Amino acid sequence: MTQFSLQFLGTGNAWSKPPVNYNTNAIVRACGHAWLLDCGLLCPLALHDRNIPIHDIDGAFITHLHGDHALGLEEFFFQSFFACQKRQNLWLPHAFSRKHSPIEGSDLWDNCLRGSMETLIYQDGKPRITTLHDYADIHIVMPQQPFDIFGLPCEIFPVIHTPQKPAFGIILDNRVAFTSDCTFSQKRIETLLDRNVSLIFHEVYFSAPYPHAVHTSIDEIAELPEDIRKLIVLMHYADDTTKDAFASARKLGFQIATPGMTFDF
Repeated sequence: MTQFSLQFLGTGNAWSKPPVNYNTNAIVRACGHAWLLDCGLLCPLALHDRNIPIHDIDGAFITHLHGDHALGLEEFFFQSFFACQKRQNLWLPHAFSRKHSPIEGSDLWDNCLRGSMETLIYQDGKPRITTLHDYADIHIVMPQQPFDIFGLPCEIFPVIHTPQKPAFGIILDNRVAFTSDCTFSQKRIETLLDRNVSLIFHEVYFSAPYPHAVHTSIDEIAELPEDIRKLIVLMHYADDTTKDAFASARKLGFQIATPGMTFDF
């Protein structure tokens, strides 16, 4: 086993706003390195507000291409490249690279970052247009093919979120799973537990049924057996979630992730 920690920069949804909360993004620290688990629009602000310099971060892993999980990469890469003279590391599921995915609109550079980040630089006195590879070393990862991030064993698994937009969870050190955004699947949870995952960070919403069923409701996940509920930490909830809703979830056995909370493994 590898010692590591996971610190939540925020535990909110796409519309979260400080000071209540930030997008559900986290820092993983292991083997002398720190890297981002998602880098949403509010991630650079969350880092600033927690006095964590961007130059202390050595890379990022992206679960899917919604703004609250990926659009903070613009500032993260710009600051690293221009202010810190540092190329970052980016672990990218194959589906987000045009070279590896046939899914239209799923390319991180062309469909998310290029419009704002493509710029003219001079190299050896000659002008050149930047690409994603100027800002980061890209590490393409595939489901069911273990890899490591700075020595921490990792593996990604597909989840269902919004139609035609690939999304992935990640398993850390073969014992901790992070679903990111997903619809509910008891089979997915049981599969993770069958491979000896001992804690699952799982998204949830506490309000009325979500349009088009692209997230997991508390009513759905509450149907799990009690022994499984105790192994789940809930995250990605709305800013207006009430204390009573949190208390009810805790009474069911769930843990609740809160902004700034750190889990040590």
